[in-house]
Amino acid sequence: MPKVSVCIPAYNGRVYLKRTMDSVLQQSISDWELVICDDASTDDTRDVCRSFQDRRVRYLRFDRNGGQAVNWNRCINAADGEYIILLHQDDFLEPTYLQRAVEVLDANRDVGLVHCSVQHVDASGDPVSLQRLYDQDRVEPGVGLWRQLIVRGCVVNPAGVMVKKRVYEVVGPFTTEIAWGIDWHMWIRVALRFDVAYLADTLASYRQHAQSGTAAVAAAARNGSDERWVIEDIFDGIPETRLDLRAMRAVAMRQVAHRTWCLAETMCQQGLMSSARAGVREAVRIWPAMLLRRRVWLLWAATYLGYDWFYRIRRLLRDPRSTTEGRKV
Repeated sequence: MPKVSVCIPAYNGRVYLKRTMDSVLQQSISDWELVICDDASTDDTRDVCRSFQDRRVRYLRFDRNGGQAVNWNRCINAADGEYIILLHQDDFLEPTYLQRAVEVLDANRDVGLVHCSVQHVDASGDPVSLQRLYDQDRVEPGVGLWRQLIVRGCVVNPAGVMVKKRVYEVVGPFTTEIAWGIDWHMWIRVALRFDVAYLADTLASYRQHAQSGTAAVAAAARNGSDERWVIEDIFDGIPETRLDLRAMRAVAMRQVAHRTWCLAETMCQQGLMSSARAGVREAVRIWPAMLLRRRVWLLWAATYLGYDWFYRIRRLLRDPRSTTEGRKV
């Protein structure tokens, strides 16, 4: 049995998949398997995978497209390793990632999940931004991360997450009820029951591009309703004896509304006006008190008048003496 199962849930991954697989073969330890679960790709993903002759590489083809959560669960079921990392087909790992993550999990029996600092890159692989939660390595009770996930959203980047297989057996599979925040929902459940660890070094890269699954779901305006479902599902499962945790439900829902509004603004800025309007409506549905905020009405108007109008009006309201020159980056 391998120590680690690196699982790639693939779908039409030809463009980036070879780079992702190469990053696994270049790891500083060798006790791993690489499992690719192909979710009925229509490109030459199969040829890319079969070009790798390493005996540790397993390619599994599924003829029916199941979608993201279904394919992630297929990966977990197919994994033979003690530890599992779900590596997106367009992300990649630094050579010491597996070694560092394994060392932490081996040394800490109660830790169920380890994650790390992640470099965001663009379609070409050039750095965009660094996602770092802490400045130093740490092992902590999961409830600390749970609180951050509930309030701040998915602060755990999936590119650098390794989970003990027995943890998945305890908390259950990824939910198929939503399209946005599937991993966030899982990390919240894990953090509620297990300790967690963090590696401050940047050991993984997360690729941002217009063809990614995240971008597609955002454009479909699923984020608000799906995040609301996550919060409702999580808090419905918290025991009544944990009043300290249950008391966070209101602030969690208010933060969902805020993030929904923020993404609606991004959609408006990108010219996706129907998605922006759907986001504004969902933000208000989640937290009706947002109707009392001027920015909500301004953004709604901007979905008809254009984002430049929104930017100029907000700048003028902040400082009536300002000009309309310049643009928000």
